[in-house]
Amino acid sequence: MRYWVVVLFFLTGCKTLGGGEDVPAPQELKADLEERTLQYFLDHAHPKTGMVRDKAENFKSTPDSNRVSSIAATGFGLAVIANASIRGLVTKEYAREYAIKTLRFTRDHVGRYKGWMFHFVDWETGEQRYRSEYSTIDTALFMGGALYAAQVLGDKEVKSLAYQLYNDLDFHDMLTDGGKKPKKKTLSMAYWNDGTGYRTDQWDMYAEQMLLLLLGLGHPSRPLPVDTWLAFDRSLRSLPNGEQVMGFNGALFLHQYSQLFVDFRGFRDGYENYHSNSILMSQWHRELMRREPTHASLAAGFWGFSAGEAPNGTYKVFDASRYEGIVCIGCTAASVMFMPEVMLDMIAWRSGPYADKVWGRYGFTDSVDIGNNWFSPTVLGITLGPEYMALANTNPQTSIWRDFMQVPEIKTALEKASKVVRPLATVPPKGRKPASNFTKTW
Repeated sequence: MRYWVVVLFFLTGCKTLGGGEDVPAPQELKADLEERTLQYFLDHAHPKTGMVRDKAENFKSTPDSNRVSSIAATGFGLAVIANASIRGLVTKEYAREYAIKTLRFTRDHVGRYKGWMFHFVDWETGEQRYRSEYSTIDTALFMGGALYAAQVLGDKEVKSLAYQLYNDLDFHDMLTDGGKKPKKKTLSMAYWNDGTGYRTDQWDMYAEQMLLLLLGLGHPSRPLPVDTWLAFDRSLRSLPNGEQVMGFNGALFLHQYSQLFVDFRGFRDGYENYHSNSILMSQWHRELMRREPTHASLAAGFWGFSAGEAPNGTYKVFDASRYEGIVCIGCTAASVMFMPEVMLDMIAWRSGPYADKVWGRYGFTDSVDIGNNWFSPTVLGITLGPEYMALANTNPQTSIWRDFMQVPEIKTALEKASKVVRPLATVPPKGRKPASNFTKTW
């Protein structure tokens, strides 16, 4: 068992930073962030349908005209509110009623194809918005939240609704493109209802699809063949310190999303450990602060190249090899489940010279670009949900992992995946850090 070494700051709850201004202790900031990120889902879940807004204002009121809901954000909302109920942050009855209305509305009104849901919908009607696709990964994130809620709440109706939606998912349709490609081993990313059909992009790279594949491997009625677990790229790239990582050219969020739900610390499948890999990639993103002294945002102590808000209401994706001045500090917060240093950085952001521009009703704003004096005025549900869940995962008593890993279909899927034989030699590179079996509690 490897214990994280945490600096004295964490142990003493130090109250000063830099020039001596008051700053929150780690426990105080953690509790505040959890309450604020939870508040987003209480404020921006439709009162009748449960569908969660894609994004909202962080420093002023969100207009009623903001009607776009994200299926993934709604899934995170199901997980966040269910978790909050076991901690006394909301009542069990509130969480139960929220889960039932959300799952029932999704079943009856959200557009689906072979069980796969639209990426974006109207939060009141469930109709398609932005001409969006039937998305496999966004549906998977929704199902992760639904199955977690069913596991935690222990309610028969919640479980029945969640499993109706789960059973409706036709993984083989996305695997074979409707039967046209019966030998294909990777899932298609999406299906378009505009005549385009199945998206040509495949889940064949190292990315956030592990939860999606596990849901497929464990599907109650028609599981995916086990060799689909082997079908995505796991090639290694060396970092300057000699460590080797998978997914170097991916945004930070792809190292986080599946692991908000799935605890890979003790999992082995012949490849590198996925939890350890996410630690290394989070550390590398943070290391760029030291290696890029002329990058204004990094020099100011902000880091995290991921997917998030950009000027003029746009949305951009960056990674550790391709980036501009924008960093997604909301995305960075979700790496706190991999490395406790993130809490130190968040304390500095909360108390530093830009505090009034980065801290709002729902905690840290989405993104910043210090060089252009730009601070995102909004926050995203797909960023705040992971932030809450990652913070919960730092404590075994509140962990999402603890209950999600007890979902029978996930247990079955992980057992299947662990027994798949890797086609190449499986000798971990020298110096590879072992997975941590310890979670730091603040």
